[in-house]
This record gives sequence, structure tokens and C-alpha cells, in this order.
Amino acid sequence: MSYADIHNAAALVELSGKDIGPAPKPSLGTHFFQDLMEAQIYPLAIWLDDEREYLNQEFFDNSPNTILNLIEVDEMIEECVHLIEINKVKPGMHVEVVMDDEKGEARGFLI
Repeated sequence: MSYADIHNAAALVELSGKDIGPAPKPSLGTHFFQDLMEAQIYPLAIWLDDEREYLNQEFFDNSPNTILNLIEVDEMIEECVHLIEINKVKPGMHVEVVMDDEKGEARGFLI
């Protein structure tokens, strides 16, 4: 997987929590982070163990992973990256992400 595989994304969302993996580490200052920001691809982290965080886990668990429809990846990547094509799961809808950098908050909505 390379930058070319994500260049059309609007956001990259990383999940972390008990039994999900290590806490995401901010990549501020790295070349990759700079490339994301210049391309207006926004990295977001959701700490599932934080009671202030909310994720509709059922939606993600029950939506098909379509990563293999777009690129060829090995099994390890397929287990880590879950690509949901919203327009196929919820026809006529899309994801809207609202971010407030000063508060360090973001919200994503299906509308």
C-alpha cells in the first residue's frame, strides 16, 4: 500500500482501544503527515477506550470491506484496513466530517 492508494481519500481514521492495537501516535512533523495535509487528507484517531469517544461499531462491523475491489493487498492489510463504500451500503448518502482544530474534536455524519 502506498500514498497513491489513498490520494483520493478525504480522511484517514485510525481506531485504537483494548484488543484493537496500540494507541495511535501523532505523526506531526513527519513527511507523510505533511503530504496528507497538503493533499487535504485529514488524519483522525479514535480512542475507543475513551468514554467521550463514540463510534457506531455495528455499522462498521456489518458493512462489507471493499478494499480488495480497489487494490490488491495481502491478508494482514485486509485485516487492518476496512474500506466502506458508503454509496453502496447507504445509497444516496455520504460521510460529512466536521473538525475543530482548536478544540481537538471531529465529528463524522452519514447524511
